[in-house]
Amino acid sequence: MASQAEMFDHAVVVCPDLDAGAQAWQRLGFTLTPRGYHTLGSQNHCVMLRHDYVELLHVTAPTPSRQYYWDAQARGGGCAAMSCKSADAFGTAARLRASGWYTSDPIEFSRPVRLDDGSEHPATFRVTALDDAPGARYFFCEHRTPELLWRPEWMSHANGADSIATMFLVVAPALVDAAARAYAELTGGELTQLSEHVSSLALDDATLVVSTPQALASATGTAHVRRDVPGYAAMRLRTGDLAAARALWRNAGVPVQDLGLHETLVPAEAAGGVALLFEQHS
Repeated sequence: MASQAEMFDHAVVVCPDLDAGAQAWQRLGFTLTPRGYHTLGSQNHCVMLRHDYVELLHVTAPTPSRQYYWDAQARGGGCAAMSCKSADAFGTAARLRASGWYTSDPIEFSRPVRLDDGSEHPATFRVTALDDAPGARYFFCEHRTPELLWRPEWMSHANGADSIATMFLVVAPALVDAAARAYAELTGGELTQLSEHVSSLALDDATLVVSTPQALASATGTAHVRRDVPGYAAMRLRTGDLAAARALWRNAGVPVQDLGLHETLVPAEAAGGVALLFEQHS
């Protein structure tokens, strides 16, 4: 088990059409990083938040390291993976293997990042993944050049979003307890069983909620979020100005659903296949 809880790093939303995915998220009031071209053959835009982010990912061809995402893309995309941060991907892989987990060999890759001053630098990453993690892919991401990603010009969003509060993962009814315990072991996060059908895992100031399809309404607080097959159904984002976000969505014609004074649902079809719950925070 990890000696302390790993910090949540990012969620991966697979986009069969990256231009359409980017336009949808921009319409929701997100600032996106310029299109990135990975040395692995994938492309992305990122929504950079305070210390985590959402990656909009497109795979141009199936390769061993991109096969999982290629398959997810062929099924229509949506939120296909999440990661926690690692200070040392090789050390993390060794720790997990010593505990009996099967991980991919850590891979290092990069993408060029062009800054406002016109200079270009390689953003470099090392990741180690568990393709057979319960429900969806889970991996650890070591950022070798974080200063090229978390930049002020990309971290300010018209909808006020500043962090990911919760990820909602659906698994088969018989697997909720086992899946939650697996993620607790992988991350070192504190596990709370909310019911027979829902478990919650604390990852720094983010939470991973594991649920059955039938209990998803209870887990998310709304019957408007649905998913019948394993995978990520929704994510909850914190915003500092929900009123401004609501006005923005109204003007853009986004079909949102207000869930009371302090939360609004953006349906999955408006956000590349994953429902977004925006909660007001002070």
